[in-house]
Amino acid sequence: MATNYGFSGLKNNQRGSSPSNLFNQVSELNNKLLGGRVLDIVLDDSHPKFQEYGEWNGIGIIEWEKIEEPNASNTKNVAYPLMPHLTNYPLVNEVVLIFSLPNKTQSSTLNNPEQFYYLNPISVWNHPHHNALPSPLLTTEEATPENDVDYGQMEKGVSKKTQDSEFELNLNPPSGGTFIEKGNIHPIIPFMGDVIVEGRFGNSIRLGNTSKLQNSSYNNNWSEFGDNGNPITIIRNGQPTNSNDNGFLPIVENVNRDLSSIYLTSAQQIPLSTDFPDFPSLKSNPASLKEYNKNQIILNSGRLVFNSNSDSIFLTSKKSISINSVEDTGIFSRNNNVILQGKEIKLGEKNASESVILGNKFMEGFDQLLFGISLLCDTLSSEPFLFASSPVAANLKVQAENMKSQLNQFLSKSVKTI
Repeated sequence: MATNYGFSGLKNNQRGSSPSNLFNQVSELNNKLLGGRVLDIVLDDSHPKFQEYGEWNGIGIIEWEKIEEPNASNTKNVAYPLMPHLTNYPLVNEVVLIFSLPNKTQSSTLNNPEQFYYLNPISVWNHPHHNALPSPLLTTEEATPENDVDYGQMEKGVSKKTQDSEFELNLNPPSGGTFIEKGNIHPIIPFMGDVIVEGRFGNSIRLGNTSKLQNSSYNNNWSEFGDNGNPITIIRNGQPTNSNDNGFLPIVENVNRDLSSIYLTSAQQIPLSTDFPDFPSLKSNPASLKEYNKNQIILNSGRLVFNSNSDSIFLTSKKSISINSVEDTGIFSRNNNVILQGKEIKLGEKNASESVILGNKFMEGFDQLLFGISLLCDTLSSEPFLFASSPVAANLKVQAENMKSQLNQFLSKSVKTI
């Protein structure tokens, strides 16, 4: 017969159990799961207990106290991160869920010594930026009227902020740098079925879909086209700089206002605004950026850098590639060639029709022409019956010979054609 543990075990084992036995099981489970307030955390080698907690193996270890027993003793409990693949370390005064589990140095028997592990910060204020729940036993310095007002407002749904919308948390003892609490960090609003990962600083990943809403004050700008359920992934770093100071109000991603974003679409129209609504260098324009409604990837930021430090960058397309800029467009090769190859190469304008001269062949013919002009001038200057043409012919001969001597300077050393 299989053995069940935790809540499942309680449910399956309560039939036939005495009330006292059930109470004991609940009490045992209660001792396994605790709510802990973070007192300190090891994040780097500047922490005073860095070596005591195992140096780099101790990164993420917290010191904590029971929520219901603040400052119960001078002995601080220690807990380790539970998830090895997920880093979401808490801040001082945030609340985490504590698990009592077997010690890693012992074999897995029921009588093993146990140690504590913790799970992500608990969403006390239901906000991604900060979820502190300070101890009610604050020191005189910490228990300022400003803090009392701030946390009182948070209980009413207002994210903690000071008059200047920023507050530097006093993480004492030191726990790896400074955290500036900002009152204008907005969470993003979810739509039905979305899976969302949010950072503390206005950065997020939405695994979402086309979601047409009715009678909602929060409509997104990717659901005007397509069917509900079409997948979309939005990676955003930095909310709009002109966001209001009411950080408790959620916002929706905006491709034109967020600082940096990546959109991976399936059947959505993304209203991206650019300086080039069409494609001025292409003869036949593809669908405009705002009209395209098939799968695409959009990268939008103040600056994009594509760098390969060991091999190459390849841009290939089934149809067209368009490169546009308001100012200069430069293509440069330091050690080798820049090659433009195509059925036709248009220079200056996409409808250009004048042909480029083949420089080497032209110079060969031009050289012969100048040589013939020079001979003709010799003849004319020595003809006794054409004395009036002699000075003109002599002058023309000088010009022809000068031009002939400079023919090698008329050819480009870097631009070649066929």
